[in-house]
Amino acid sequence: MSAVEYDFDVISNRAVEALRGAFPNSVIEANPSYRGRAHLRIISPAFNGKDEKEKQGLVWDVLRAELEEDADAVTLVLAYGVDELPL
Repeated sequence: MSAVEYDFDVISNRAVEALRGAFPNSVIEANPSYRGRAHLRIISPAFNGKDEKEKQGLVWDVLRAELEEDADAVTLVLAYGVDELPL
């Protein structure tokens, strides 16, 4: 059984646009991963004061709703609050 191949440009654009809609005023970056999958990094004031489980839940709720079955194409999400950035 071979691994599913994704189009990174399509997946990353959809994921970034979905997250931009849900988390305005955020910085979002997508990087390619295995077979067109995407790794995402998002820095948002919406995550300030939240623990990792809460941040991941917020992001994955958006990705699953917007990408549906293609949410599997996102293999890593790093979410940071602005309050976590070094001065």
